[in-house]
Amino acid sequence: MATAISNTFASPAYNTTATEPPVGAAEPSAPRTLPTNSKAMGRDEFLKMLVAQLKNQDPLNPMDGKDMAAQLAQFSTVEQLIAMNKTLEGQSSRDGEIIEAITKLEETQSSRADDLAQLIEGQMAMATVGKTGVTLGNNAFVDRDGNGTLVVDTGARTGSARVTVTDSSGNVVGTANVPVTKAGQQSFELGELFTEPKLAPGKYTYKFEVATDGGQFQAVKTYTAGRITGMKYENGNPILIIGDSLTVPMSQLTQIRA
Repeated sequence: MATAISNTFASPAYNTTATEPPVGAAEPSAPRTLPTNSKAMGRDEFLKMLVAQLKNQDPLNPMDGKDMAAQLAQFSTVEQLIAMNKTLEGQSSRDGEIIEAITKLEETQSSRADDLAQLIEGQMAMATVGKTGVTLGNNAFVDRDGNGTLVVDTGARTGSARVTVTDSSGNVVGTANVPVTKAGQQSFELGELFTEPKLAPGKYTYKFEVATDGGQFQAVKTYTAGRITGMKYENGNPILIIGDSLTVPMSQLTQIRA
Protein backbone atom coordinates (compact mmCIF):
# COMPACT_ATOMS: atom_id res chain seq x y z
CA MET A 1 0.00 0.00 0.00
CA ALA A 2 1.41 3.07 -1.11
CA THR A 3 2.11 5.66 1.48
CA ALA A 4 1.42 9.19 0.58
CA ILE A 5 4.39 11.46 1.11
CA SER A 6 3.57 15.03 1.70
CA ASN A 7 6.14 17.77 1.13
CA THR A 8 6.26 20.24 3.91
CA PHE A 9 8.34 23.47 3.95
CA ALA A 10 9.78 24.61 7.19
CA SER A 11 9.70 28.26 8.01
CA PRO A 12 12.85 30.04 6.85
CA ALA A 13 15.71 30.50 9.32
CA TYR A 14 15.91 34.22 8.55
CA ASN A 15 13.10 36.72 8.36
CA THR A 16 13.16 37.91 4.82
CA THR A 17 10.28 40.28 5.37
CA ALA A 18 11.37 43.82 4.61
CA THR A 19 11.38 46.09 7.62
CA GLU A 20 10.60 49.79 7.62
CA PRO A 21 13.53 52.24 8.01
CA PRO A 22 13.94 53.90 11.44
CA VAL A 23 12.13 57.12 11.93
CA GLY A 24 14.09 60.30 12.97
CA ALA A 25 17.70 61.52 12.54
CA ALA A 26 20.55 59.26 13.40
CA GLU A 27 22.36 60.03 16.61
CA PRO A 28 25.75 61.63 16.00
CA SER A 29 28.78 59.60 16.81
CA ALA A 30 31.12 60.74 19.58
CA PRO A 31 33.97 63.03 18.36
CA ARG A 32 37.32 61.40 17.89
CA THR A 33 40.05 62.63 20.17
CA LEU A 34 43.59 62.58 18.86
CA PRO A 35 46.37 61.69 21.22
CA THR A 36 48.31 64.71 22.40
CA ASN A 37 51.95 64.86 23.19
CA SER A 38 52.40 66.78 26.38
CA LYS A 39 56.15 66.96 25.91
CA ALA A 40 57.54 69.17 23.14
CA MET A 41 60.27 67.79 20.96
CA GLY A 42 63.65 68.48 22.36
CA ARG A 43 67.22 67.89 21.26
CA ASP A 44 67.24 64.16 22.07
CA GLU A 45 63.93 63.46 20.32
CA PHE A 46 65.04 65.35 17.25
CA LEU A 47 68.34 63.49 17.06
CA LYS A 48 66.58 60.10 17.49
CA MET A 49 64.19 60.96 14.70
CA LEU A 50 67.05 62.08 12.48
CA VAL A 51 69.02 58.86 13.14
CA ALA A 52 65.93 56.74 12.39
CA GLN A 53 65.44 58.69 9.18
CA LEU A 54 69.04 58.06 8.16
CA LYS A 55 68.79 54.33 8.94
CA ASN A 56 65.61 53.85 6.94
CA GLN A 57 66.45 56.01 3.97
CA ASP A 58 66.66 54.60 0.49
CA PRO A 59 70.30 53.71 -0.18
CA LEU A 60 69.74 54.49 -3.85
CA ASN A 61 68.28 57.88 -3.04
CA PRO A 62 69.90 59.09 0.18
CA MET A 63 69.08 62.36 1.91
CA ASP A 64 70.81 65.40 0.52
CA GLY A 65 73.55 66.63 2.83
CA LYS A 66 72.45 70.22 2.31
CA ASP A 67 68.92 69.41 3.45
CA MET A 68 70.21 67.66 6.55
CA ALA A 69 72.50 70.57 7.39
CA ALA A 70 69.61 72.99 6.91
CA GLN A 71 67.44 70.97 9.28
CA LEU A 72 70.17 70.88 11.89
CA ALA A 73 70.73 74.62 11.55
CA GLN A 74 67.03 75.36 11.92
CA PHE A 75 66.76 73.18 15.00
CA SER A 76 69.84 74.81 16.53
CA THR A 77 68.45 78.30 15.82
CA VAL A 78 65.10 77.50 17.41
CA GLU A 79 66.83 76.00 20.44
CA GLN A 80 68.97 79.13 20.85
CA LEU A 81 65.90 81.37 20.57
CA ILE A 82 64.14 79.35 23.25
CA ALA A 83 67.15 79.63 25.55
CA MET A 84 67.38 83.36 24.84
CA ASN A 85 63.69 83.79 25.62
CA LYS A 86 64.14 82.04 28.97
CA THR A 87 67.10 84.28 29.73
CA LEU A 88 65.13 87.42 28.88
CA GLU A 89 62.23 86.27 31.02
CA GLY A 90 64.62 85.87 33.94
CA GLN A 91 66.12 89.28 33.34
CA SER A 92 62.78 91.05 32.98
CA SER A 93 62.02 90.37 36.62
CA ARG A 94 65.20 92.19 37.54
CA ASP A 95 64.60 95.25 35.37
CA GLY A 96 63.11 97.23 38.25
CA GLU A 97 66.09 96.50 40.49
CA ILE A 98 68.54 97.38 37.72
CA ILE A 99 66.76 100.68 36.93
CA GLU A 100 66.67 101.62 40.61
CA ALA A 101 70.37 100.83 41.00
CA ILE A 102 71.24 102.90 37.91
CA THR A 103 69.17 105.83 39.20
CA LYS A 104 70.94 105.76 42.56
CA LEU A 105 74.31 105.53 40.82
CA GLU A 106 73.50 108.55 38.63
CA GLU A 107 72.42 110.56 41.68
CA THR A 108 75.61 109.63 43.52
CA GLN A 109 77.80 110.49 40.54
CA SER A 110 75.98 113.81 40.03
CA SER A 111 76.48 114.74 43.69
CA ARG A 112 80.15 113.82 43.56
CA ALA A 113 80.58 115.75 40.31
CA ASP A 114 79.08 118.86 41.94
CA ASP A 115 81.36 118.49 44.95
CA LEU A 116 84.37 118.02 42.67
CA ALA A 117 83.40 121.09 40.60
CA GLN A 118 83.10 123.22 43.76
CA LEU A 119 86.46 121.96 44.98
CA ILE A 120 88.16 122.76 41.67
CA GLU A 121 86.51 126.19 41.51
CA GLY A 122 87.62 126.89 45.08
CA GLN A 123 91.21 125.92 44.25
CA MET A 124 91.15 128.16 41.19
CA ALA A 125 89.76 131.04 43.26
CA MET A 126 92.52 130.64 45.84
CA ALA A 127 95.09 130.78 43.04
CA THR A 128 93.84 134.25 41.99
CA VAL A 129 94.56 135.89 45.36
CA GLY A 130 97.27 138.52 44.89
CA LYS A 131 96.48 139.02 41.23
CA THR A 132 94.40 141.71 39.53
CA GLY A 133 90.79 140.81 38.77
CA VAL A 134 88.75 142.56 36.08
CA THR A 135 84.95 142.66 36.00
CA LEU A 136 82.27 144.94 34.61
CA GLY A 137 81.85 148.16 36.61
CA ASN A 138 83.30 151.63 37.18
CA ASN A 139 85.24 151.23 40.43
CA ALA A 140 88.89 152.07 40.88
CA PHE A 141 91.13 151.05 43.78
CA VAL A 142 94.15 153.12 44.78
CA ASP A 143 96.88 151.63 46.98
CA ARG A 144 99.09 153.42 49.51
CA ASP A 145 101.47 154.52 46.75
CA GLY A 146 98.69 156.14 44.73
CA ASN A 147 98.66 153.40 42.11
CA GLY A 148 95.59 151.82 40.51
CA THR A 149 94.41 150.50 37.17
CA LEU A 150 91.62 151.64 34.88
CA VAL A 151 90.35 149.24 32.20
CA VAL A 152 88.11 150.64 29.44
CA ASP A 153 86.84 149.69 26.00
CA THR A 154 86.65 152.64 23.62
CA GLY A 155 85.30 150.60 20.73
CA ALA A 156 86.41 152.17 17.46
CA ARG A 157 87.02 155.59 19.00
CA THR A 158 90.43 157.23 19.29
CA GLY A 159 91.60 160.75 20.07
CA SER A 160 91.30 162.96 23.12
CA ALA A 161 89.76 161.54 26.29
CA ARG A 162 89.27 162.58 29.89
CA VAL A 163 88.97 160.75 33.19
CA THR A 164 86.85 162.02 36.06
CA VAL A 165 87.36 160.43 39.50
CA THR A 166 84.90 160.83 42.38
CA ASP A 167 85.08 159.66 45.99
CA SER A 168 82.52 157.65 47.98
CA SER A 169 80.60 160.87 48.75
CA GLY A 170 80.25 161.73 45.06
CA ASN A 171 82.80 164.57 45.17
CA VAL A 172 85.10 164.97 42.17
CA VAL A 173 88.66 164.49 43.43
CA GLY A 174 90.51 164.58 40.13
CA THR A 175 90.23 165.09 36.38
CA ALA A 176 92.90 164.15 33.84
CA ASN A 177 93.25 164.32 30.07
CA VAL A 178 94.61 161.27 28.27
CA PRO A 179 95.20 160.53 24.60
CA VAL A 180 93.62 157.36 23.17
CA THR A 181 95.83 156.08 20.40
CA LYS A 182 94.25 152.71 19.75
CA ALA A 183 90.75 151.28 19.59
CA GLY A 184 89.25 148.53 21.72
CA GLN A 185 90.03 147.50 25.28
CA GLN A 186 93.00 149.12 27.01
CA SER A 187 94.21 150.04 30.48
CA PHE A 188 95.61 153.18 32.13
CA GLU A 189 97.55 153.65 35.38
CA LEU A 190 96.11 156.12 37.86
CA GLY A 191 99.58 156.77 39.30
CA GLU A 192 100.64 158.15 35.91
CA LEU A 193 97.49 160.18 35.29
CA PHE A 194 97.39 161.83 38.72
CA THR A 195 100.89 162.72 39.82
CA GLU A 196 100.52 165.96 41.69
CA PRO A 197 98.85 165.42 43.99
CA LYS A 198 98.47 161.66 43.97
CA LEU A 199 95.13 160.14 44.81
CA ALA A 200 94.73 159.03 48.40
CA PRO A 201 94.41 155.29 49.04
CA GLY A 202 90.87 154.02 48.83
CA LYS A 203 87.96 153.08 46.59
CA TYR A 204 86.70 155.46 43.89
CA THR A 205 84.31 155.56 40.96
CA TYR A 206 85.29 157.00 37.60
CA LYS A 207 84.00 158.05 34.21
CA PHE A 208 85.97 157.69 30.99
CA GLU A 209 84.90 159.81 28.01
CA VAL A 210 86.29 160.09 24.46
CA ALA A 211 85.75 163.16 22.28
CA THR A 212 83.86 162.74 19.01
CA ASP A 213 84.69 164.49 15.74
CA GLY A 214 82.46 167.35 16.85
CA GLY A 215 84.34 167.74 20.13
CA GLN A 216 81.60 166.28 22.31
CA PHE A 217 82.72 163.82 24.97
CA GLN A 218 80.86 160.50 25.14
CA ALA A 219 81.21 157.86 27.84
CA VAL A 220 82.65 154.48 26.89
CA LYS A 221 82.46 151.02 28.44
CA THR A 222 84.30 150.75 31.75
CA TYR A 223 85.52 147.92 33.97
CA THR A 224 86.43 147.51 37.63
CA ALA A 225 89.98 146.36 38.13
CA GLY A 226 91.68 145.74 41.45
CA ARG A 227 93.96 143.45 43.37
CA ILE A 228 92.27 140.31 44.72
CA THR A 229 92.97 140.38 48.44
CA GLY A 230 91.00 137.35 49.62
CA MET A 231 88.35 134.71 49.00
CA LYS A 232 85.32 133.44 50.91
CA TYR A 233 82.44 131.03 50.36
CA GLU A 234 78.77 131.91 50.07
CA ASN A 235 76.31 129.01 49.61
CA GLY A 236 79.21 126.84 48.56
CA ASN A 237 80.36 129.26 45.83
CA PRO A 238 83.73 131.05 45.96
CA ILE A 239 83.49 134.84 46.27
CA LEU A 240 86.55 136.99 45.57
CA ILE A 241 87.35 140.11 47.56
CA ILE A 242 88.78 142.94 45.45
CA GLY A 243 90.45 145.74 47.33
CA ASP A 244 89.12 146.12 50.87
CA SER A 245 85.38 145.62 50.42
CA LEU A 246 84.26 144.80 46.86
CA THR A 247 83.04 141.18 46.60
CA VAL A 248 82.67 139.53 43.19
CA PRO A 249 81.73 135.94 42.31
CA MET A 250 84.55 134.30 40.44
CA SER A 251 82.20 133.56 37.54
CA GLN A 252 81.79 137.31 36.95
CA LEU A 253 85.48 137.95 36.32
CA THR A 254 86.26 138.80 32.73
CA GLN A 255 90.05 138.76 33.18
CA ILE A 256 92.73 137.84 35.68
CA ARG A 257 95.96 139.76 35.39
CA ALA A 258 99.27 139.15 37.09
